[in-house]
Amino acid sequence: MPDLELPDIRRLRADAVALLEHQAKDLSAFLNLKGKLTFRRLPDQSSVRGDVKVTSSCSCLMSLTLSKQLLGVYEQTPKESAKRAFEKIYRASWRSSGLGLNNAFSTVVVLRTFGLLVDAKVMDPDFADTKKRRFNPIGTVTLREIARWLSSDLERFSINKYPPSAALMYWFVDGVDRGKIRLGSKRWLSLCRGARQQFDRQRSLVVAQHEALMDPVAMAMAACLCARLRKIAESAKSSQFAECLRLLPSPVELQHTIKVFFDNQRPSGIWPKYFPLFHYPKAGSNFCFAYETLEAVIAEFGHDESNLLATSPILQKLEHALTWCRENRLPYSVGKVSYNGWNSGGELKSLNEGKPESWATGVVHMFLWELQHMLATKTQSAILQEYKVPPAVSDPRPWEKLLDMRVRLQGSNRTIGVKAVLEQHIIESASNYKPFSGDRIDGRLSALLFGPPGTSKTRLATDLAAKLGWPLLVIDPSHFLSKGIENIYSRATEIFRDLEDLSAIVVLFDEMDALVRTRDEELIDLTSQFLTTSMLPKLATLHNQASLVFLFATNYQAGFDPAIKRPGRFDVLLCIGPPTWKEKLLHVDRFLPGNTAKTEIERVRKKLKTLCSGLNKAQLKLLDTLTFQETGNFINSFSPRTGALLSAVADSDSAAFRSQLLNFAKYVTLRPGEVTYTRYEQDQKESRLQ
Repeated sequence: MPDLELPDIRRLRADAVALLEHQAKDLSAFLNLKGKLTFRRLPDQSSVRGDVKVTSSCSCLMSLTLSKQLLGVYEQTPKESAKRAFEKIYRASWRSSGLGLNNAFSTVVVLRTFGLLVDAKVMDPDFADTKKRRFNPIGTVTLREIARWLSSDLERFSINKYPPSAALMYWFVDGVDRGKIRLGSKRWLSLCRGARQQFDRQRSLVVAQHEALMDPVAMAMAACLCARLRKIAESAKSSQFAECLRLLPSPVELQHTIKVFFDNQRPSGIWPKYFPLFHYPKAGSNFCFAYETLEAVIAEFGHDESNLLATSPILQKLEHALTWCRENRLPYSVGKVSYNGWNSGGELKSLNEGKPESWATGVVHMFLWELQHMLATKTQSAILQEYKVPPAVSDPRPWEKLLDMRVRLQGSNRTIGVKAVLEQHIIESASNYKPFSGDRIDGRLSALLFGPPGTSKTRLATDLAAKLGWPLLVIDPSHFLSKGIENIYSRATEIFRDLEDLSAIVVLFDEMDALVRTRDEELIDLTSQFLTTSMLPKLATLHNQASLVFLFATNYQAGFDPAIKRPGRFDVLLCIGPPTWKEKLLHVDRFLPGNTAKTEIERVRKKLKTLCSGLNKAQLKLLDTLTFQETGNFINSFSPRTGALLSAVADSDSAAFRSQLLNFAKYVTLRPGEVTYTRYEQDQKESRLQ
């Protein structure tokens, strides 16, 4: 089969997103109408006050939480409603279709739901240490005590004489890890031993193709369990967890196991049912649903450096699994209420009647979310590679060292630092954003930077990206013209299509003057006119998506099309000029040799202050207009030799300094008065592009 190209990956993601868009409607149909907090399992089950279907409700709650769709079901107060739903589940009787009270399956599902809610900041981790419930056989205890009891003896994961399964152990570990529940190193070590035993047994049977005993699904869940335990042990950075890493399979073994798992996929897109996890007294055998396994596989192996799941053969397998979802989506009606979703096939009666199950529907949507999330990250990786974007560098020091400048706010005499504006109105809102999380950047995310050449606009964008720890993608006119003027329209569409696939990245549209000149200028190029009008809706789309920060830089704002500068096009308009002379004096060491002693730096600073005392206001303004590079050149103009520079500055007098400045000022870029104001919208709603 041919390799899947980027368009194929985009198409696959679009298909997953198209199904995922039904999630809120699919699951809200199953709400228990008596309270509208928990969920029924089947469409024809009645809503009974106080009746809590624990595992079905947990599955729906996990699905909505993972994919940020709580608002679609709990419309008024989504997080508060989800919290109340979990508290209702926590107080309920932990049973499931005839399984015993506080059975391992129900307990593990509740624990995992708690973990996902903590991860989404719906629940406080302290809940696990403070809220108690009756839990036989250990009495009235907290959730943490339940987790510690369960993990102190792995046989407690067994259900109705069925042996402990890797699936239950994986869900337990996922919940405990996300929920920040402390277990202690001995219990983690015990879990690692059990995981290794499960992995070795299942993998050997599948590799040997032992038809009677092999179970590729159990093998994959064991691999996911081991992979998650490796991540926990590695992130702990403690000698107590070193033994865990020695016990667990290597990443190479785990990755090969996942390849073997996909080799056993049927043409239909799913896997046969092998051995049940346990037996429901009232509903028959419970198997690990294929999409429970796929969700875990993507979560654990879809984002590692190996790019295992991004290889063409496995992407095609995932496409088969997605096709099954599309072709086996079940519509069902009860009265005037429509239900849509999936059936796991565990209960033949509901399957034969074509009824979707709420929990299976929730699980499929979890798979869809993980799939589109993985494909989004792989798409971004491919795009950044195509544009030759360097890896992100998380380093606040360049931003802190960047010389600031003060500007006057429009319509006010108040001045403010450029860095302060960007910190308050862009960095603060973007710093909490997680890429491809389903969230949006909650705040301002775009800025127009205008000012003369040499005023560090590109440097400002570079250091801002480093401050956020995000990659920086620079787009300049050559990108739009890379396929010739005749293809500039299609190239612009391609570029913005790429940008719309990016998340948590800073985009700098640099040196864009030629593309944004005023449209009524007599000699304007038709291509420039077209790009000016066509870029506005594309920028609007990019802004409304709210997944990245973009900056637009120009040297000559006087010729900038007013349509671009109109309020609402950009959240922040910043005139970027040089730092003030006071700011430059404060950081005079930046203009001196790197090995200059602190005493010499201070001596030069004091001398420059003295030399300036004889200047009039106009001459002092000249010092303000020097760009960073020009300031360095001016100071170095006192002597062509580095070694003699300090002495030359020290030996200069006020008259010589003034003469040197006036001569040097003939060649500076900026003239006094050209740096005017900055503007940012006071009302966040007004700052959104229309």
